[in-house]
Amino acid sequence: MTMASGLYVVTWRDATDTSDAVLNLLLTTNKVDLYLDAKTPNFDTDAAYDATNEVATATGYTRDSKTVGGTPTWALGNAGQLKYDWSTTVDWTSATFTARGMILHTAAANLPFCAVTFGADYTATNGTFSIDAHANGIFTIDLVP
Repeated sequence: MTMASGLYVVTWRDATDTSDAVLNLLLTTNKVDLYLDAKTPNFDTDAAYDATNEVATATGYTRDSKTVGGTPTWALGNAGQLKYDWSTTVDWTSATFTARGMILHTAAANLPFCAVTFGADYTATNGTFSIDAHANGIFTIDLVP
């Protein structure tokens, strides 16, 4: 199994339970961490942040050092879709590492809420490793069956 994209079911389920309402995607303090291809997210059961197969702290990369890019937003995407987006690039400067994907998690409770694979390994060698939000957002939720 390799790094994959998806939403973490346990976190999203608990977000709708008013006694556990701890997921606020509009916070600018939510974290972005990078992972290797060996990462195998379990979207059905992972309920806590897991640093297994995270990019090693090395030149230009430190765990939990980056927050979501600028101001996160929810907006209508295509008909019946809700789109999560952010406003600015997330950069790791003076970077010398390789990453296959990213996991977004809450800063306060370390709840993973989204993983995104880049589809291939990307390497920075003494440069800047950047993540920009796609024009369609980081992810969309299809609200129409």
